[in-house]
Amino acid sequence: MAVSALVHLMTGALMVAGVLLIVLGWETIVQPGLGLLLICLAAQLRPTHVKVDKERLLRRADAPRLFALLDEIAGSLGTRGFDAVQLTQDFSISAVPSGLRGRRLDIGLALWETLPPQQRIACVAHELGHFTARDIRHHLIVRTVLPLAHGGAVPSDNVGTLREQTLATSVTSRRADDMAHAAARFRVNSALAHGGLRLVIWPQRQLARLADGLAASMAEEIEFRADGLAARVASTEAAVQALEHRGLSGVVTTELRRLAVEARTFRRTNAAEGLWRKLAAHVANVSARQALRDLARVRIDLLGEAEQYPATVTLDRTAAEALERELEPVGRTIAERFIRDTGLTR
Repeated sequence: MAVSALVHLMTGALMVAGVLLIVLGWETIVQPGLGLLLICLAAQLRPTHVKVDKERLLRRADAPRLFALLDEIAGSLGTRGFDAVQLTQDFSISAVPSGLRGRRLDIGLALWETLPPQQRIACVAHELGHFTARDIRHHLIVRTVLPLAHGGAVPSDNVGTLREQTLATSVTSRRADDMAHAAARFRVNSALAHGGLRLVIWPQRQLARLADGLAASMAEEIEFRADGLAARVASTEAAVQALEHRGLSGVVTTELRRLAVEARTFRRTNAAEGLWRKLAAHVANVSARQALRDLARVRIDLLGEAEQYPATVTLDRTAAEALERELEPVGRTIAERFIRDTGLTR
C-alpha cells in the first residue's frame, strides 16, 4: 500500500509543480508551457472512473429477491452486501469496489445461467470472501494504481499514425513536397514528445508494476481463504463444483456466440428469450474437469483435503424460480443486445 501511495504522491507532485511553474513563471514563455504539460500529464495519470451501463445496473428496488439473497450470503460471512448489481453476457462473476465505500457485483449471465442455484451461492460467497479476507487489490489506494502497471498515460503509437495520415497528400498534389517535408518534421517532433512523456512517467509506471507484483504475491492466499469461506456458506461440494464449472469458459463462450450468430443469420423471432436456456441445456452434459488450470486444480484439492462443510445458505426451487423471473427482463435485454452486436465486430 505504501508503494501505491507513493505513486499518487508523485502524481500530485506533478500537478503542484505544474501550477507553480505557471503562477511563478507567468512572465516567461517556457515555464507556463512546461507547467501546462505537467498538469496535463498529471491529469492523464489520475485514477480513472469506470463507466457503468445503467441499462444493466440493478438497484435494490429493481431486484429485491436477488438483493435479499446477497444480503443473506453477506450476513453469513459477517460482512455487508452490495450496493448495486450489474448484469453482462460474460462468463464471470466478480465483486468490485464502487466509489469510496460501495460494492458492486458483476454477474455474467453466461456463467450465472449455466450454474445450479447452490453453485451460484458459492460464487457470490467466494467474491464476498475477497472483502472479508481484506484483499489489498480492493483498497482504494491500490486499485487506482494497478491500471497504470498494465496500461499507461502516454498516447499509443496509433495516435501519431492517425495524425500523420492527415498530413499525407497525393503525389500529384501541387504542394506534395511541402506536405512531405511537414510530415517528416511531425514524425521527428512526435517521436521526441512521445519519448519525453515516457521518460517522465517511467518512475510511476515502475512503482505501479511493483505494487502490482506485491498484490499478485498475495493473490493465491486470498483465493484459498475465499474458497474456504465459500465452502462454509454454500457447502464444500458446491464450492468444488463451482470451481470445476469455471473450466467450461471456452465451451460456453463458443456456444453462446454460435447461438447468437444462428439467431442473426436466420432472423429468428424471440431468440433472445431462449438464449440462456439453450446455453444452459448445451452445457449441462459437458465435463469441465479436463479444461481446468493448474491453480484451479490446486484449489479443488485443498477444498477436498479440508474439513467438509454443509450449506448454511440454500435456495429452494420456488425461490430459485422466483429469482429467475425477476432477472428475466434484464437478461432478455442483454441477450437482444448481444445477438444484435454479434458479427458486427471481430
